[in-house]
Parts: sequence; C-alpha cells; structure tokens
Amino acid sequence: MTDPLFTLADELERRDAVVAAQLVRVEAAQAEVEEIRAQAAAAAAFLASLPAVLAGFTADEERADDDRVTARAALAAAGEDELAAGRARAALADAEARSARAREHQIALQQDGAVRRDEAKALAARVGVDDLGAVLAWASHRRGELLVEHSGLAREREAVVREASELLGAVTGDPLAASSVQGLRARLRRL
Repeated sequence: MTDPLFTLADELERRDAVVAAQLVRVEAAQAEVEEIRAQAAAAAAFLASLPAVLAGFTADEERADDDRVTARAALAAAGEDELAAGRARAALADAEARSARAREHQIALQQDGAVRRDEAKALAARVGVDDLGAVLAWASHRRGELLVEHSGLAREREAVVREASELLGAVTGDPLAASSVQGLRARLRRL
C-alpha cells in the first residue's frame, strides 16, 4: 500500500469522526427541543383547560351548598319524624362532603396551575422568550432547523462512506467493499 492511500484513509476516518460527533450533538439538541416542546404543550393544554375545570368544581360546590340549604330546611321541617330527620341529616352530610371535595379539588387545581405557570416561566426563560406560545413557536422553528442540519450531516456522512467505499473498491476491485468508514485504514493494511 502506498502512503497516499493511508493519508486518504486517515482523512476519511477523521471526517467521519467529525460528522459523527456533529450528528450526536444535533440529535442531543433534537431530544432537548422535543422535551421542551412536550413540556410546553402539556403546560399550555393544562392552563387552557384550567378555567373550565375550576368552573365545573365551583358549580359542584354551589350545587352542594344549595343541597345543604335544602337539607337543613328538610331537617327543620321534619320535626319529630325521625325517618324524615334521618334522611335530612344524611342529605346534609352528603351535601357538606360534596362541597368540601369540590373546594379541595379547586385548591389542588389552583396549586397545580401555579406550578404549571412557574414551569411555563422557566421554559420561556430557558429559551429566551416571553411566554408559552413563544416557547412553542421557538420549538417548532428550532425543530425545523435541526432537521435540516441533521439531514445535511447525514448526507455528508453518506458521501464520506461512499468515498471510503470507492477507495477500498479501487484497491480490492470490489465496488461494495466498505459500508462504513470506521477501521478503513486497518482494512487497507490487511490487503
């Protein structure tokens, strides 16, 4: 083997390693952008639905409060009728429990909403924008940029592999001699 072949093989292996490292970097960035996008989308969906869900629990609490008033009136009207009084007490206890559960749900949702708003602010700060809408727009744009960059690097790596295959094929006579660049120099030495 002549020295220029090994020099070319070294260069191809170096180029392949550089492109491989760039692909790893881009793929890590793609994963990070996808994570940010998914978190932002989840936070946005939760925050968008929060008012309606809170309104539903507020309505549940109001219905329970109305039922409590009705149960108290029934208890007062029951007088000495123990059966009617027992039903009214049970209805009153049920209404109070439903009202308490509705309030607990509202409090928990408000706390979850505060956590999600904090997450949204952190995501926006992480990518240097103002709000979740901007985070989602950034993620969409960045995903596109990274897709284009990944595609270009993949083409570049294919070209390096093709050059390695042509080099090895020129030496061996086999046009499909290489399917990767890794170890090209070692393969040339074995010939």
